[in-house]
Amino acid sequence: MSLGVCCQWLEPRTKRDGSVVYENSINERTLQLGRFQKGLYTKSTIREVYINNINEIIKLVPKLVANNLKLFRMSSGLFSLAEYNRDIIDNDEQVSLLLTKLGKAFTDAGIRVTTHPDQFVVLSSDNPVTVNNAIKELSHHAWVFDKMHLPATPYAAINIHGGKSDRLAQLIQVVRNLPDNVRSRLTFENDESAYSLVDLLQVHAATGVPVVWDSHHHTFNDANLSLDDAFGLAVYTWKNTGVKPLQHLSNTTPGLENGSFTDRRKHSDYIHYIPDCQRDGVVRDVVDIDVEAKMKNLAVGKLVKLVCT
Repeated sequence: MSLGVCCQWLEPRTKRDGSVVYENSINERTLQLGRFQKGLYTKSTIREVYINNINEIIKLVPKLVANNLKLFRMSSGLFSLAEYNRDIIDNDEQVSLLLTKLGKAFTDAGIRVTTHPDQFVVLSSDNPVTVNNAIKELSHHAWVFDKMHLPATPYAAINIHGGKSDRLAQLIQVVRNLPDNVRSRLTFENDESAYSLVDLLQVHAATGVPVVWDSHHHTFNDANLSLDDAFGLAVYTWKNTGVKPLQHLSNTTPGLENGSFTDRRKHSDYIHYIPDCQRDGVVRDVVDIDVEAKMKNLAVGKLVKLVCT
């Protein structure tokens, strides 16, 4: 059974009043653009932030192993303000060695690593600057995975959405011209309004890029496909990759099922419902599923019990 945690690892902290809160134990540090532009960060400080962030993920691996988790989505914030500090990222020997160490830790543990760059990564934009910036961002993620010695396949998925709607031809053309180490890892995820699974099947047919099916998004934008049919079609897009299909699972918070679009699309704290097709798929170990719930590893732990009942 392969269920994955996204970006954070929650652990309890007891407050002075005796109450317990759950906080992210990954101490990922960030850099602020305003402070950087004012020259308030030295190169040494920036380098220390990057080294800290890699080490924090290295420390996480034993926790994933102890909890029998075989899938982890890395944050896009590993190298904060990366576009302004390529000299450090590209040339620092310790950064390079630590990324190799991190990749080996994941590989030795049999843990699949993926990433999901931010929403501003839009390959179908009408603005060439936006597209160029998106390619730079994707190339950065591919560089990280290369340094980690992860496969140049969608096993190490760099997952994004289709972006601006009604731009299938443009999206296909941009994908065809992507750098090899990006295109070979790229996956597309269906979304709630712009790109349904049916839309992405056309992209797949033209480019070979597989689809990360999100069952929650599908309920908003189903293109007249049942959950079972959508599951099967999405799995089929991975047929020629030699890689187990990746999917996403999240829920609307109970009690908000009749709420606004915004309320319904937000991820709940825990998983309360899993479609039968995904339950069967994960039990038979034919799909890997990222659990997109606010309570992260705690939600995964509860979901294992839900799936096994």
